[in-house]
Amino acid sequence: MIEKPPTYRRQQRRRAIVAWVTLALFVAAIGLSIAFAPDERDHGHEPPNPFGDSMTSAQYRGLEPGLEQQAFVDRLEQTGLPENLTQQLYVELFPPHSEDVLCSFWEISDRPEHVARVCFSDPEGRLVQKLERGAADEPIGVTA
Repeated sequence: MIEKPPTYRRQQRRRAIVAWVTLALFVAAIGLSIAFAPDERDHGHEPPNPFGDSMTSAQYRGLEPGLEQQAFVDRLEQTGLPENLTQQLYVELFPPHSEDVLCSFWEISDRPEHVARVCFSDPEGRLVQKLERGAADEPIGVTA
């Protein structure tokens, strides 16, 4: 067997050390990126909006009886969550309504834990009722 010169062995050893150090740095970088990556469960500290749509308290106060449903939708650019798709626990916060109205549910975005129900006459499409409930289940801002 032919003996390799000492310089060749040193070069091979140097290449091996560089490769192992590079691998160690790569593994450390991956480990640090995993350790310090943002937790996907921490996207905001607020609970998700169960209604999908929200309005501000100023928008709620601006709703006047007789407002046309299309003007309401145009103003807010949203429709709210229909009653048949709203969780029962929110529907039960409000008193029963007559059969000739269509209601939608909204989150009041700048008032934590406040829910609004907005009802329009069917088929005329005019605002006939707006109710707001807070966490204490007390009626706020009732218009009938």
